[in-house]
Amino acid sequence: MSARDRILSRIRRATAQGRDEAERREGVRARLAAAGRQTAPTPAGARTPPEAHLAQFEDKLRAVDATVSHVPRLADLPAALAHELRARNLPPSLRMGEEPAFAALDWAGLEVSRGPGRLEEPAALSRAWFGVAETGTLALLSGPDNPVTLTFLAETHFVALRRADILPGLDELWAALRASGRDARTVNLVTGPSRSADIGQVLQLGAHGPVALHVFVIDD
Repeated sequence: MSARDRILSRIRRATAQGRDEAERREGVRARLAAAGRQTAPTPAGARTPPEAHLAQFEDKLRAVDATVSHVPRLADLPAALAHELRARNLPPSLRMGEEPAFAALDWAGLEVSRGPGRLEEPAALSRAWFGVAETGTLALLSGPDNPVTLTFLAETHFVALRRADILPGLDELWAALRASGRDARTVNLVTGPSRSADIGQVLQLGAHGPVALHVFVIDD
């Protein structure tokens, strides 16, 4: 018997000592069940009370040079977007995916095109499935409804997020994603507009993506 076989034999005897097959299976089931629960300490930033999540989320957004405004209902989103485009001296042109929540809205007055993001787009609109109050982060799921390229190619990125989908921390985000049953190929976590200080240690916005990020919080 080789040294490897002797070691494995001792391990088998130790793990089997005093336990039958049913006990071992029950132990495995218990460990798997525990893996789905939060067992690590929750960071202080994610322990704010629910009524403070919105204010914390907005403070974190502004701290990373993003902007935020409120929309009473989803139906009011086109008017709010048109206002933001005018305020930023941008043309009334918008690129978005096939998001069903946007398709039913009245986009009259705006030139709307649908499909993957393109470099020539001045502005794009995406839906965020969740927001994280702890860091001001948006969770965007890839797919034809909200193509990944919308997140990175337009100069100004607009994002719509339901107020009810703002969660306290990143741990709650992953739990909510699993519970939602959505299985996107990519989950992009976006915290503010693109930035870099690689050149001369001077912060530059828009280095690898949008120069501006604006979040519309849908209050309903």
